[in-house]
Amino acid sequence: MLRVVNLISGQGTTNSAILKAESPGGRLYGLAETVALIFSSPLAPGRLKAERKGFSKSNIWVVHPDTWRWGKGLLEILDKYRPDFFHQLGWMPLTPLEVVECYNGLNQHLGPGGKWMHGVRRIYTHMRFCELIGEQRPIPVFCQRVATKYDEGSVIYLQYEDLLPNESPEEAAKRLIEIEHRVQIEALYRLATNSIKEQPVPRLALSSREEEILLRVKKEARDRYPPEYLIKP
Repeated sequence: MLRVVNLISGQGTTNSAILKAESPGGRLYGLAETVALIFSSPLAPGRLKAERKGFSKSNIWVVHPDTWRWGKGLLEILDKYRPDFFHQLGWMPLTPLEVVECYNGLNQHLGPGGKWMHGVRRIYTHMRFCELIGEQRPIPVFCQRVATKYDEGSVIYLQYEDLLPNESPEEAAKRLIEIEHRVQIEALYRLATNSIKEQPVPRLALSSREEEILLRVKKEARDRYPPEYLIKP
């Protein structure tokens, strides 16, 4: 079985879906095991949710990214479990280089990547970009490898979804979250069964002109959605 440590910053809904999939009758039963959870804040709602669902408190950890021993603290925990992968599920911080160099990581993502692209900002950016270029493009939902820079790792499993007419970014985020769950579960399944076919990160901007538009829209999304308003899986 794959041994996985899940890294979480928010609600932990994807983590809950994965734990259910690892139970008898689930897609990942006998193939993957979540051996520990690491939260980037003691106030993350997903922490209590995991405890209520019966996940062992002794295997739930908190390492705050503002502490001086941030990278060392993560490594100390991972070294206890020696996982095949750590899985970033709504994980906000940039994972330190020393962690990425020691352990294989997976990242849950949808939409445009890079700096500022967290939560509902990603969907707003995709929608606004399409509006400005006058073309509707489906939004990618995927699981990728963790790289030393935000959202640059190769894609393990990818699914495209259309955004609905007159749908707000917030409405789309709520609708797509279950698809995000299924994509992460399917990625783990394919890793466990050696049936993956990796591919590059999907690109939204297809020309230098579109790259300029995309950067402008990313800044707009950053200002529109301060950190306290981000929707986290």
